[in-house]
Amino acid sequence: MSTATPTATAAATDAHRSALRRALRVTASEKWDLNRRFPVVMARASGAHAWDINGRQYVDLTSCSGAAPLGAGYEPVVAHAAAEMRRTGGILPGPLSVHRVELAERLAEIFPVAERSIFFRTGSCATTAAVRLARAFTGLNHVLTSGFHGWHDWQLQDRPEMGLPDRDRDSVEFRYNLDLLDELASVQRVAAVIITPEVNFFPPEYHQELQRLVHRHGALLILDEVMTGFRYGIGGYHMAVGLTPDLITLSKGLANGMALSAVAGRADVLAAAEKTYMGNTYQREVTPFAAALSTLHALRDGTLLARMREVGEQLIKGLNEVFARQQVAAWAFAWPTMFDVVFANAELGHAFFQEMWARGFLMQYGGRFMPSAAVSDADVQAAVEAAGEALPAAQSRMEGTGGDPDPVAAAVRFARDHFVATPGAVRRWFTGPVCG
Repeated sequence: MSTATPTATAAATDAHRSALRRALRVTASEKWDLNRRFPVVMARASGAHAWDINGRQYVDLTSCSGAAPLGAGYEPVVAHAAAEMRRTGGILPGPLSVHRVELAERLAEIFPVAERSIFFRTGSCATTAAVRLARAFTGLNHVLTSGFHGWHDWQLQDRPEMGLPDRDRDSVEFRYNLDLLDELASVQRVAAVIITPEVNFFPPEYHQELQRLVHRHGALLILDEVMTGFRYGIGGYHMAVGLTPDLITLSKGLANGMALSAVAGRADVLAAAEKTYMGNTYQREVTPFAAALSTLHALRDGTLLARMREVGEQLIKGLNEVFARQQVAAWAFAWPTMFDVVFANAELGHAFFQEMWARGFLMQYGGRFMPSAAVSDADVQAAVEAAGEALPAAQSRMEGTGGDPDPVAAAVRFARDHFVATPGAVRRWFTGPVCG
């Protein structure tokens, strides 16, 4: 790779410091935009590469947090969306367009459970809308939830660090614990159970047992496939493992970076929209629907998904070789298109990812690796070589790099910290860091 990779000192130039101060003054969050991400102001991206305002180049191993599985600026999508924007004016006076109808029909072809679809802008909006639909359809308020579903209050109320003053007492976190789910659903009738499939920690058997429990209690199953819908495989996670959720939510990858999400599922449940309000101004915008139609066309034969899987497999293999060679208790594992890296010592994990960023590779500890189809073999080789340099550099910053070398113990802590799973649930189902 001919990337002029940045260094920790080069990234802190006066110009960049000034840009960061400017951003913090008017829009940026130090916690969410800088400390948890990359302390850098980006200028542009193309494929798997991005450039900051100083012209330094990076390799993005997250595909823009999963939003652009084809790579940034994928030309067929850009060309089609731009052409339709020019042809239609970009936004229409009414909420119905041919593009919206065609996209709903296309989703029904890809996802047999998607008899109808309603569209929004973000995954957070889609999951909130799915819960509202379930409540309207069933006439019940109580909802059980596990996993990350977005930034709305009900989605974060079990995370004390979010500082929310009140809570929705009809939304209860069961922390991926099926015994707790069974107990809670036995005490009070439940409208729906909404869960994000954490496919690297909980196997298909877990989700199949979950579905049996949910339907036994007469509740709706909402599968939050915002992450997995266009990355696990054609048809999402539920089709791959034989689930039949009542509703699914989709977003990341739907329009290869343009803001679009969907709630799809049973026609009778979606018809509950007539009992409540599901309108939003930007259903009138044509461009995201055009981008989505082009994205689904590109993904339809599985070639680009196969490339994403190949890249992920190479990265998993290369990173694990680095960890083994340097005798560090860390593991890259599970589904190649969306794999996790877990360190026995979480602080070492954070330091490692900071060192990788300093070498020009964008990733974050606790954030899933979601390489795009645009990542090249040379990018992978460069990333693995950089990991071999970054790991000892990270170790040198630590007073101690210990931690329980048991991968299950490390996974338990990771799951507890990153998606609020109970230790018992992880220990019951997690079989170890084996590539899917």
